[in-house]
Amino acid sequence: MALARVDFFDLRYDHRHRSPVLFLKDAEQEKYLPVWIGELEASSIELAYIRKSAPRPLTHDLFTNVLRELGVLVEKVVIDRLESRTYYATIFLEQNGHSLTVDCRPSDAVAIALRENCDIYVDDELMYNIKFVELEDSKSEEGEDAIDTGDAPFAEDDESFQDFLKRISPADFKDN
Repeated sequence: MALARVDFFDLRYDHRHRSPVLFLKDAEQEKYLPVWIGELEASSIELAYIRKSAPRPLTHDLFTNVLRELGVLVEKVVIDRLESRTYYATIFLEQNGHSLTVDCRPSDAVAIALRENCDIYVDDELMYNIKFVELEDSKSEEGEDAIDTGDAPFAEDDESFQDFLKRISPADFKDN
């Protein structure tokens, strides 16, 4: 499996779908992968990115604390597939020379990668089959980030979602 390294770029809010969107930037090009995530995960990612901790450990903090106590190293995280409109990720771990992998959501993988300062990758197959977007900085009238992805009529299959992602253009991420 060929991989492209990506970096955390930004969190924005899609007002139409009432959901945060995580943007991962290709490390080699000005291309961005949007991943719609939950609000709690977005908050956790933001805290990790700005290197701020909550008064008590959040779930991702707890997980990384346990891994450290057990002597487990987070080697990398990989967003490796798209099935039925859902991205999947894998966390690659190492403990005493033994490799382990754990299936997870991309938002959890990114939250952990930011806490552990490890690389984030996206499978090249996703990059070739799903259109990345060129992101332009835009603000809504209220001063908040606004993303409008159109009507996004998804069927229950990968093909419809992939078709939607292929049709996304930079103008889709501007206010109307």
